[in-house]
Amino acid sequence: MSITETSPAPVGHNRQGQPEITFHDFLKTGPDTIGGKYLRSFWQPVCRGVDVPKGKAKPLKIMSEDFAIYRGENGKATMVEARCAHRGAKLSVGWVDGNNIKCAYHAWSYDQTGQCVKQPAEPRPFCDKVKIRVYPTQEYLGLVFAYLGDGEPPEFPRSPEFESDKYFTLVTTDIWPANYWTQLENAVDYAHTEFLHWHFHFKTPERIEVNERPYGVKVVVPGLSDTAIHYDTMYFVMPNTHEWAGPPGKDPSMGNFARSWRIPYDDESHIRFDYRVFPFGDKDDAAFTEKVLKQNPPRVIGKTGEASQKIIAGEMDFQMLKDDPSIGGASLTTIQDCTVMTSMGPMTTREHKEMLGQTDLAIAHLRRLWKIELTAFAAGKPLRDWKRPSSLWEALGPAPDA
Repeated sequence: MSITETSPAPVGHNRQGQPEITFHDFLKTGPDTIGGKYLRSFWQPVCRGVDVPKGKAKPLKIMSEDFAIYRGENGKATMVEARCAHRGAKLSVGWVDGNNIKCAYHAWSYDQTGQCVKQPAEPRPFCDKVKIRVYPTQEYLGLVFAYLGDGEPPEFPRSPEFESDKYFTLVTTDIWPANYWTQLENAVDYAHTEFLHWHFHFKTPERIEVNERPYGVKVVVPGLSDTAIHYDTMYFVMPNTHEWAGPPGKDPSMGNFARSWRIPYDDESHIRFDYRVFPFGDKDDAAFTEKVLKQNPPRVIGKTGEASQKIIAGEMDFQMLKDDPSIGGASLTTIQDCTVMTSMGPMTTREHKEMLGQTDLAIAHLRRLWKIELTAFAAGKPLRDWKRPSSLWEALGPAPDA
């Protein structure tokens, strides 16, 4: 991948005043930042497919930037810039007319290429000269992905193992009041599982194996779960995707595999998209699916963040969560993670005083990879072509195209 056609973004400076990528460049992801431009050079999920019904326009916010998305009569999800070219009214408050989106203010209408095709109060050929930006989209694993960068989009990344229709699947989303980078580092931090997620009954890590791979980083903590090696393993796919095996608890059929994306909402909060498969139970067994849904109840966006804020404020504590029968294992885990991440405070403005230990080896490795990539990106040099193999999880069986 090359970004030679992309305009340079401002970067940090070292003590000598020379341009240098710093940790803060990872955290800020607005459209004019180096981190934001970098993430926009990859396909990113922007919403669940079910959240874009036919005939409706909706607002979207990704990486501190506003957009609109709608689904026309032909079923295609179309993502456009947020505002009408006329007076700047938000298109998300307008209407879907066939396969077009129509501004509510003066009924300027745009087709799925962004071309203005109708201006009721204006004579032609004015509308022929008006066009708004449309972003390439693809739907995959129940999510709508968009390419927000410049130029032609890269090859669309797939995870063939997760495409099988043999398993029961769940697609969830939420917004947490913490910078997305806290979640990326949490993904490769297996040392916290024994202590923060006590209900997993994991063991204290004796050693952590961190290996760089063509897709990113593989982390293994042998014997962590004392169950199966896949529960001791996670894969981080550059730049902001990770995969892990969810421990089954007391019921082996509840084991699951997740492919997850962490997308900045703004610089102080992020969107979670999780696609999970449950391969150890029969998806056609009503009792099995009922158990899965009971342990993974529908999430109301923002509720996890609200609970976390109450714990931070001293109005609740983790013991109260543990004793609450209405909070399932997955909900408890997300509240635990969200709380400690949110407690770190505003990431982009605070000074980062840390004392990393041996168990933080994977975090250090991830930061190093990102610094190398952002340094190359800022200089307009080619980036590494990160590619996930067609098969990673043996427990899911061979990938369809393996």
